[in-house]
Amino acid sequence: MSIQPRDQSIAKIAPSESERAAGVLGPETIEYASRRFRNDGALIIEDMVDTALIAQSRRVVGEAYSRYMDGCMHDDALVVGDRRLIITVNLEPPFNDPQLFANPYLLPVLEAALDDGFVLGAFGIICSLASAPAQQRHSDGGFLFPRSGIDMVLPTSAITVGIPLLEMNDVHGTTALWLGSHRDKSRVPNEEGIKPIVREGSCMLWDFRLSHCGTPNRSALTRPLLYAVYCRPWFLDHLNYGKSNPKQKPLLVRKGFWSSLSEQHQRLLARAQEAYP
Repeated sequence: MSIQPRDQSIAKIAPSESERAAGVLGPETIEYASRRFRNDGALIIEDMVDTALIAQSRRVVGEAYSRYMDGCMHDDALVVGDRRLIITVNLEPPFNDPQLFANPYLLPVLEAALDDGFVLGAFGIICSLASAPAQQRHSDGGFLFPRSGIDMVLPTSAITVGIPLLEMNDVHGTTALWLGSHRDKSRVPNEEGIKPIVREGSCMLWDFRLSHCGTPNRSALTRPLLYAVYCRPWFLDHLNYGKSNPKQKPLLVRKGFWSSLSEQHQRLLARAQEAYP
């Protein structure tokens, strides 16, 4: 296990040489990651994806999804702030690589938080266009009983995983987090969110209930963040998809994709819809 020092209290883990040789995280690493994620509502896993795959994915986003980068409204993309939008991407090369949707260093951490049988509920790109201002602070959702207050003591129902296709930092922008706010919303107005740097090849995951926001993109580049939402099999994201956004599907695959999947990956992608023949 390789556990790195805290970056302003956000926990970071990275697979050790022995864990890389085995292809999985060890029990000690999973226990530490699970405990910190449960308490803080966020975690960084470093060096889990080949950076060559990240570069290829960034290039494909710029080529295949460039029409969304014009700053205009699109009925199959969700606007989530000024010059910010969510685009559903098809699970086709390079996005059909299991490193991106079923990463072996990520799945055990998710299983510890979501229990057996969790599924991939959404998969796409959050684009912060050049000169995008700060996003409004918000939670992705996941509140089952919002009037009762009981959600603050319940286990998580959904987790957002962000894999930066361009480093998340103070220039390109990152995601500011209010650690612990998934358990105690009263601390949010009184504290400044942390603004972690997340390198290419790493990921950051956060509880759906956690308060967070995108920071300004001060560069002349679009910053694409590959995102995946993993959730319990009964959970549905009705805030970002559904009646309020009927033309955008959360998870798309090409016809025939299923035949190439393992049984484990078929269960994980049980909600996928066919994009086109």
